[in-house]
Order: sequence, then structure tokens, then C-alpha cells
Amino acid sequence: MRHRRKDGLSPFLLPVLLLVIVNLASSEIFVDKGGFLKWQLSQNPVLAGAEDKLEIKFKACNERGLLIYQAGQAQNFFSMGVFNGRIYIEASLSGQLLEMFIGDENNPPVQHNQTHVVVITNMREHHLGQMTAVVDGSNAPLSVLTDVQPTLSFSDPNLLGNTFIGGYKEVNDLRLQSDRLYNYPIVCISYLYVGSPSREVDLTSTTEGTGQNVPTCPVCAPPSIATLRSSRSYMKVEADLQPRSGTTISFKFRTKAKNGLLFYFGGPAWLVVYLKDGKAVLRLNTKGSGADQSYESTNTFNDGQEQELFIERDANTATMKDRAGNIIGLVTFQGQGADAAHSLNVDSLYVGGFKNPATDLTTDAKQYIEVTESLRGCMEEFRFVSYSSVEETANQIDFKTKTIESRETTFDQCHELDTCLFKECTGVGQVCNLGVCECKPGWNEQTPGADPLVCIDIDECESDPCQNGGTCINLENSYRCQCPEQYKGVNCDTERNCYNFPCQNGGTCIEGTSPTPSISGRNCTCPQGFTGVSCEDDVDECSLPNNCVVGTCRNLVGSYECTCKVGYDGYLCRNVIDNCANNPCDPGTCFSFIGGFNCTCADDPEARILNRKDCGALRVSGPVSISPFALVAICVCLLILLILVIVFAIFRRRYVREKKRASLNYISADAESRENIVKYEEEGYGEEDQEAYDINALRQNATMTRASPTSKVPDSNDVGEFIDTRLDDEELGDNLGARDEFIPYEDEGEGSLAGSLSSLNSSSSGGDQNYDYLNDWGPRFSKLANMFNEGESEDD
Repeated sequence: MRHRRKDGLSPFLLPVLLLVIVNLASSEIFVDKGGFLKWQLSQNPVLAGAEDKLEIKFKACNERGLLIYQAGQAQNFFSMGVFNGRIYIEASLSGQLLEMFIGDENNPPVQHNQTHVVVITNMREHHLGQMTAVVDGSNAPLSVLTDVQPTLSFSDPNLLGNTFIGGYKEVNDLRLQSDRLYNYPIVCISYLYVGSPSREVDLTSTTEGTGQNVPTCPVCAPPSIATLRSSRSYMKVEADLQPRSGTTISFKFRTKAKNGLLFYFGGPAWLVVYLKDGKAVLRLNTKGSGADQSYESTNTFNDGQEQELFIERDANTATMKDRAGNIIGLVTFQGQGADAAHSLNVDSLYVGGFKNPATDLTTDAKQYIEVTESLRGCMEEFRFVSYSSVEETANQIDFKTKTIESRETTFDQCHELDTCLFKECTGVGQVCNLGVCECKPGWNEQTPGADPLVCIDIDECESDPCQNGGTCINLENSYRCQCPEQYKGVNCDTERNCYNFPCQNGGTCIEGTSPTPSISGRNCTCPQGFTGVSCEDDVDECSLPNNCVVGTCRNLVGSYECTCKVGYDGYLCRNVIDNCANNPCDPGTCFSFIGGFNCTCADDPEARILNRKDCGALRVSGPVSISPFALVAICVCLLILLILVIVFAIFRRRYVREKKRASLNYISADAESRENIVKYEEEGYGEEDQEAYDINALRQNATMTRASPTSKVPDSNDVGEFIDTRLDDEELGDNLGARDEFIPYEDEGEGSLAGSLSSLNSSSSGGDQNYDYLNDWGPRFSKLANMFNEGESEDD
């Protein structure tokens, strides 16, 4: 017998309880399209304390939609949701509107089909700048569009009202002043904490709602998109065709066509929606015969923007709502009397067009359904459900897998250009867009609504947009201003920084975005060799490394110059000259070195001959290489030497001639004069002719000696040689003069063959002298004889 413990739970119940707790803790709430969680007005609001801290973990399938809404008294409310990847807050406090975004617009934090955790603190102090937001653990920037002074408190009596999470029941439940959150996010909520300390909101304790408890959030279905390319396009879609009392259909679409079928659910009864002149028309006939009931919206849906419609049928009543949930059409089919059926008897669901209207529609349907052409445009996220008693959530139909048959239709994405494949727009300024011809941007319809379409260009220069003397040039859908040099901007309304602060030395000025002239509002790209804010400084390139590596650097204005050392060249003197580049040693081998080269030839394989410059025949000796300057110097020296020699010869010759002339004058001088010059003291060795000496006796002895047959006349050659010797002595300037004073004559005086050599007393016998005997001494003495004889004649 088992006994239950009095102090605790049964050991068998504990695991079960833990499993239930885990399941409850891990469960999430999924709110599909059109769904919501609602808490009615209470004195203890669901969101009490959220002004201090609000934390929510969720995953949204749409890019926009309402997450949290709390109604208040009068016009007060608070709302928060997702809009284009950012958290958007809109609240009305004491009649003042608060709007702000959480997250960077260029990098939105909330992504499609991803789970995110958002923590917002100090919303109470939003107007004091104390509010902060963290998305997935990272701080998110706040962008305040409008701010108000009243503090935010969810316990404030003015803000007590119904609370919605994940959507809304009716659009009339909302008082939003913008249309950013008028949509269903299709959201899965993991938890919601409010207040500090945190308190978890029980998402299952709603007073009304369509949320579903799920173990894990479902993956968001990818959008199903189809492009209807022509007026003959259609899709026949698989659907529940059993007669049911309720039908829900919703879809998104884009078109610019005025007319086109959106969907047809019928045969023989029908529920149909189509565009007529851009307006949405709803028609219902639950009996399948006779006239139907219809309603045409007041607004149009063919502006090319994404539109969304909700059609809900309950028995014989159908309503049509726009994206925000506003009812834009309502019909109730009465039929004839009380025989109106509450279920639709149908056989097909067509989307975007009919296969063949003549056979697809009954006679009565063709009579009342006035638009049967296909829609040119895109259909997206088509949802359908048919039910009998309990309303169900409409599920998305995958066009690609659920389409039974189609024509001129493509799937997966909206191909706007495909809608123009069967539509040709040939008019000037016209273009096809989503299946229709329209005027291009910058062109207007000449007559709006006229057929055919005529477009005229808009002259954007008519408004004279260019300022400060700018010239306006009209362009298609735009204009361009040619600005004076001093101004810039689209309208020439800003002074150019480059004009007021130009760059120097050929620098290129790049205009900045500064609205006022400032040197910091422009940048100068300097040419090589200059630097500075305005390129005003010359760069000393010689101070830079690796310039003129093997050479001498000389800085220039904006540049530099390298003088390379022997054997190097190139812009930076980095290149060693290859003296063997032209193969000067061919057929030998060339070896280059700095400043020259050497050849190794076949006749000197060991290169014993240094600095050989070619491999031609060896020369015994080569001329000494003389530079042109040295050659000129040598020539100048030789010329100077030659001139000196010539001058010396001329002066020497003149000197000799004068010497000879002086000698001749001395010989022919008057005897008395000559005798009076020297006084001999004794005769004999040149001294026998004293005062009483008779020179005639010497002469007579000389004459007798010459005449004597026994006397031997000296050989003329010997005499000539003697005279030559004397003349040479005279040229040497020895001035041996009267050698008879030192040299004794062999026989002087009487008996001497030469006679008296004294010139004294020659005057007494000058007429007796005859010098013809000198002719016997040779040609040189012939002239001397003639000169002496002529002198004698003159004395006579």
C-alpha cells in the first residue's frame, strides 16, 4: 500500500507538472492576418508600468503593422508597431501628438521573418531626452518627429481604455492620425514584460482574440506574387468550392489600368470584385439567378501603388474593406422574396481574369458583370477561406503551386515591364507602365482623360528657378541651371568656395558642401611638387628620400633635376648604364662596368689586353689619345716657338750683317787714321812697326815675296779656312781683335811673305795696294776683293 507524502507532491505528479510548466513557458502566441488580442477597459490596465520599461520579443512577417495599442479617453491613445523595418511610436497625450522612430533608417533593425527583442526605458521622460531603446542588445537611435510636454503614464485615467496586441478587430477601434500602422503584422509574440521591476503580461488572459498558442512560431510564408501581362491573362486557382455560409478573401495588387477583373468566385452564384474606371466594384448573388447586388467605391485604386482589399461574406451580406480596415463597400442580396440563399453554389475561383467569359459566366452573370477583361498588373498575397459556422483565418494561396491553369502570367515577383509586352505606346512623351500608356514624368496630358492620349512637355524653366544670373535649360522632367563662375547649386543660390579661395600653382579645386564661402569648404588637389592648403608651398624634392640616388639633386620650382654620376642614368639616377647594350664587341664577349666596357675576343681569350673596345685586328701601337684641348695647346706653343725662332734668326742675321759691315769699314778706313790709333813700341812679334817704321818696307817685302818665284803662296783653301775661323770668332763675339799683340807672326816686317800686318802708315801707300790676289782664295774672297778694290778707287 502506497502512502502519499503529506509534505509535498507525489513523485509521479512532479515530472508531469514540470513538463506542463516547460510547455507553457515555451509556448508562443501567433496572431495571423486579421487577428488580434484584446483586453477590455479595466481599472488595472494591462500595460501599467510600461512607461518605465517595456520589453517585447516577437517575429513579424509583414513590413508594417500594429503591435500594441491602448485607447484612452477623448482623443488620447498610445500605439507602437513596425513600419518599414523600424519601430514606430505614435501617441496622443492631452491633445498633443507624439511621433518617433526607433532605429536607423538606412539600416533598419527589424527584419522580415526574424525574431527580435526590443527594450524601451524611460518613455515617461521622453520630453527630457532620458528615453532609451535597445534592439537585440544594441542601442538604437531615436528620431523624434513631433514631441509633447505631457508625461506618459499608462495608469493615467485619460489613457485608460481597451488594449489590443498583434492587430485590431475593427478599424474604428483605432484613432491613429497617420496610416503607418493601419495593417496587420502577422506576428508571433514570445513574451511581453512591463514595469520596473518587470511584470510579464499574460497573453492568454484576453477577453477576446484570435491568437493561437503554438510551441514555436511558424516560418513566415514567402509572398506569393503573379504578374498578369496582358488583357487575356488569367489564373484558375485551386480552392474549397463546397457551398459554405462564409467566405473571406484578401489580396494586394498594383495596377494603373482603369478596368480589370480582380477575382471571380462563382458559377452559378457569384461573388466578384473588379475595377471600373479605377474604382472597386463589389457584386454578390447568392441564388445564382436574377439581378445581383453591387456597390462601387468612391475612391480609386489604379495609381500604381500597392493596394489591399478585404472581402468578407457572411451569408447574403458582403463587405469590402481597404488596407486600414475601413468599410468601402457593403451589399446584401435579397433575391426574390425570402428565397435568398445563405451559401454560395460555385464551381471556380478565377484571379486576374477569365479564361473565356462567354463560357465561364452564366447568362445572368454576363448581364450584370460589366468588366470581363483581365487586369494588367501584379497580384500578391492572395488569401482565401470558405467556412460554414465558425469564422476561420484565411490562408495564403501559393500561385505557383495552386494555380490549375493560366495564360500569359509569370510568377515569383512583380515584373512591371512584362505588363507592357502586349501594349505599345508610340506617342511622343508616352511610356507604358503597369499595362497602360501614360505621359512620362515631365510631360502632361494635353487634354486629361482624352482618347487618344496626347502628352506635352512641361517647361520647368517657366518658373525662372535659376538665381544670380544663372541660365535655365529645360530638360525632360527637369531643368538645369548654368551658373556664373562665382555660384553653384541647383538654382545657383550658393557662392562657390573655389571662386573665393582658389588653388594656386595649377592645383585642382574640389568644391565642398559648405553653404557659405569658406576655405575649409573646398579641397585642393596639388600638382606634383606643391603642397599646402592652397598648393602655395613648393616641395623641396631634394629633401625627399630616394631622389637622385647616384647623382646630384637640384631643386626646381615644382620639380627637381638630377645630374647623374658617370655610368648612371634614369630619372632618379638609379639605372646603371649597360655599356654592352649595343653589343660593341661583336663577335666577342662584352663585359660592362661603370663608366665603360671591355671586350674579350677570340685572339685574346684570357683578356690580357685591358680596356679593349672591339674585337678587330690588334695594332702594334696606337696613337696616344690627345684631347682636342691639348692638341690646340700644343699647336699654339709650336706657333709661338716658330715665331721666336724666326724673330731670333732675323735679328741674328741683321747683327752679322752689321758686324761684317763694321769690319769692312774698319779695313778701308784712312791709313793715317789707323796708324794714329796704335803706337807700337817695338817691331817683331807685331811690334816692329813703331813710330819710325816704314810700313812700305813691309809691303815691299810682301810684294817681292809674292813676285819671287821661290816664294810659296799660301794655299787659298788654308787662307779661306783661316778667314772663316776668324769670321766665326767674330760671330761668337770673342773680340779677339788685334791678336798680333799676343800671337807672334812668323816673319813680320821685312822678308815676310805677308808683308806688314800693321795698318799704320797705310795711307802712304794706299794707292799701291791691289786685292785681286784674294780672288785666288775662293768665291767668298772674290767679293771681298771687289769691295776692297772699290774702296781704294774711292780713296783715289
